[in-house]
Amino acid sequence: MLNDKQRGLLDKPAFAKLVTLMPDGHPQATVMWYRRVDDTIRMIAPASAAKSKNLDRDPRSTIVVDDPESGYSYVELRCECEVVHDDQAARDDLFHIASRYIGDRASEFVAGLDEAPRVLFIFHPFRVQGQIRD
Repeated sequence: MLNDKQRGLLDKPAFAKLVTLMPDGHPQATVMWYRRVDDTIRMIAPASAAKSKNLDRDPRSTIVVDDPESGYSYVELRCECEVVHDDQAARDDLFHIASRYIGDRASEFVAGLDEAPRVLFIFHPFRVQGQIRD
């Protein structure tokens, strides 16, 4: 599904914009940390967050990642989201996600989270578009 240029952009420590649908159909956008695993995107969030409730109800979502080195390059992924309600799996994945952004401080960051349950989002893209300028 993803080509090498898209994977390269997604592997940069950029921020993702996650768009989910509210119960009334309006879009809700959130800036998120993420990581790519093969052709999926993984994120975590508190189970009580609006994005978690939105994705439980309706797995349709869009992710946009801009190239941090060029505002003219981006990837948009239209996805179906698999929501994994497993707090430990989410916290384990968060370590890998956080390592991309804060390096050696990832363990301390994950250990410092409150006890509120987390969920793991696994986004499966069915359409990928955008532009990547060399």
